[in-house]
Amino acid sequence: MPTEPSPELLQAQPRSVPWMLRWALVCGLVGLVSLLVSDGRHGQVMVWLANPVGAVALLRLPRRQWPMMLPTLLASSWAAYIVNAWLGNAPIGVDAPVQVLEMVLVAVLLSYMPTLYRAGQSAVVLAQVLLRGALLPAAVLAPLGGLVCVAVEGGDWHVQSLNWFIGHTIGAVAVLPLALAVSAKRTRLALQQLLEPHALGMLFAGLAVTLWAATSLPKPFVIMGAPMVWMAARTGLVATFAANALLAVCMAVLIRQGVLVVPPTSSWWGDALFYLSVLATLLPGLFLAVMSEGQRLALQVLADSEAKAKDQYFQTPAMLHSIDAQGRIVQMSRLWLETLGYTEAEVMGRHVSDFMTPDSARQAREVVIPMAVRNGRCDNIEYQLRKKDGSVCDVLLSAIWEYDSQHQPVRSLAVLQDVTEKKRLEARSHFAEHDALTGLPNRVLLQDRLKMLCAQHSRHSGVFAVGFLDLDHFKEVNDSYGHDAGDLLLKAVAQRLQSSLRASDTVCRLGGDEFVMIFSAVEGHEELHAVAGKLMAAINQPCTLGSGPDAPVVEVSGSLGMAVFPAHGNDPQTLLMHADQAMYAAKRSGRNRCEFYRTKV
Repeated sequence: MPTEPSPELLQAQPRSVPWMLRWALVCGLVGLVSLLVSDGRHGQVMVWLANPVGAVALLRLPRRQWPMMLPTLLASSWAAYIVNAWLGNAPIGVDAPVQVLEMVLVAVLLSYMPTLYRAGQSAVVLAQVLLRGALLPAAVLAPLGGLVCVAVEGGDWHVQSLNWFIGHTIGAVAVLPLALAVSAKRTRLALQQLLEPHALGMLFAGLAVTLWAATSLPKPFVIMGAPMVWMAARTGLVATFAANALLAVCMAVLIRQGVLVVPPTSSWWGDALFYLSVLATLLPGLFLAVMSEGQRLALQVLADSEAKAKDQYFQTPAMLHSIDAQGRIVQMSRLWLETLGYTEAEVMGRHVSDFMTPDSARQAREVVIPMAVRNGRCDNIEYQLRKKDGSVCDVLLSAIWEYDSQHQPVRSLAVLQDVTEKKRLEARSHFAEHDALTGLPNRVLLQDRLKMLCAQHSRHSGVFAVGFLDLDHFKEVNDSYGHDAGDLLLKAVAQRLQSSLRASDTVCRLGGDEFVMIFSAVEGHEELHAVAGKLMAAINQPCTLGSGPDAPVVEVSGSLGMAVFPAHGNDPQTLLMHADQAMYAAKRSGRNRCEFYRTKV
């Protein structure tokens, strides 16, 4: 069901003859009601309600169809006067052409309002509508209407003109908002809103209050307008506008029946002050209804916008989550849920660290969240999230924080990138080129670096060396203390080698107790002898194989063979072979020493 006026429904569009006849009939019936409820005595104000209906009918027609509609409206106005005269209430009026002229003037003035469709949403627009559709047309045509009344009924022209102005202004204020609302919402939908039980109940309750105030209070107008204010706050526009029109009709009837008495006055404009009270009774409820509707629509637009933003957030094809200042999850995307295997109910309101591994949870609580709140953001934080099935998901998290007017944190918006597969591939690539036990480069990486150094030093005539190290008596350690102890020894030797070499050098493990070192950019044998001496001194230290008080302590030594590029070979295979031969020469010479490859003569 539409809840606000629609520009499309208020735009002029071609209509059929039956449509025109229906609106003209309604206009005539409303005109007859005006004649029946108003004081028909000579010189009294007649609250004319029909012209806004005819004006809205013209508004919904293109200008080219107005000549077809105007005679129909004129006939309906005369018909109202004829029926009223037939009922014995008053002579036939001759001011029907002036009534139609006012309909045209109202339609023209309102047609130049581009914001007319917002008359039910904005108090400012409603004020413009009442000015153009009620006050100005009544003021412009009051002199002509007064002249017609004088010609038919006699009396003073200025009194008749003022009465015309007052009656037409009150009638337009009473009916024009209702006619526009019904036109914008379509008649069927408008009737559905009006006939809702609570709207009907409030309408009849308001009528009862109006009758009670008029018959019981000396100054009833404020109390008579109270039900409209109540309805404006509790019901829709159509019901409030209908109550406004009904209130105007009731006051006209009460004036006609002498329940509401116009105070005696000696001035020709004195009656106008009384009818200003009638007009003032109608206006507050109208404007309150429009302001309430505008606020309701604004809140609805905001709610729709928030719902749309939330849905877009949820549907975004990325892992997103938002946490509040206490770290509780307040929103998450569908992909976040699907990746981790949870439902929204299982996640909402829980602390974000509940879905992390213990180390990541501690990092989030103690470091990342406080730092991000303080700095307003965090970038590329490595977390491990725990999936519902117990498996681990590696993510990179970046987030920004929102703050309120007091710069207090409200919530964060975090984007997470699932890097589980990437880390798996990186680990795979790392172990393809590195020794699993010591973490040193293995044979694959050694070959690549040797090829690169051979090519580089061939171009620039440089010198580098390859060292082949084999631990002495390593088998005895395995046999005496077990392979776990042997692994500890290999790790210790690897650390000693790494700490003894320069940053530009490389140490690799080929397997077992064999290590290969690349000494890059050396000046000659003297420098190599110094480096080898430092290396052998670092290795030749006792090593504790364990952490307990009974952990065995073993002596460590090794045999080192050296081959120099290009003197002992200019390709990786030759250099490794000659360094290996030099290492065996060191073993044959008594172990725990360094030997350089010697070219056979």
